[in-house]
Amino acid sequence: MTTISNPRIEAIRQHVSSSYQELLQLVNGPLTALEPARFYQPPAPGEWTLMENLAHVIEIMPYWADEIAGLVAAPGQKFGRTMEHEGRLRAIKEHRTDNLEQVKSALPGSYEHLDQVLRSLKDSDLELTGHHSKFGERNLDWFIDEFVVRHLAAHVSQVKQPHG
Repeated sequence: MTTISNPRIEAIRQHVSSSYQELLQLVNGPLTALEPARFYQPPAPGEWTLMENLAHVIEIMPYWADEIAGLVAAPGQKFGRTMEHEGRLRAIKEHRTDNLEQVKSALPGSYEHLDQVLRSLKDSDLELTGHHSKFGERNLDWFIDEFVVRHLAAHVSQVKQPHG
């Protein structure tokens, strides 16, 4: 019988992998049938277009991977960003006119970077703390759940919404 040495990390990786696989199914399935213009039309005033949402997903996986790795290397440091973060906004702006093939090309590397960092963690790392400008002092378990697991799942749900 094999024992998983870091069951909490493995559970996180499974949640992230499930969201990623669901996103791949959408990108390789229903989204291929959409009229191309639909990727660039907001579903409602003030909401992101489908392509902006996809661009954000591609950007967040390596961003949060690097934040996680940095916190593990130097516990107690500042962690995360606000919604006005220049890199976040730039990534959306630069990629909001990408096409579905570009998304399909970028997703695997983005996900692999995140998974590589998650694979490197031990369950004990989840207790390390960092400081977020909005949420204050929190442990890595909270950060990963909030900014990776739930954030990714929320964006996949948005991508699933009808766009036509």
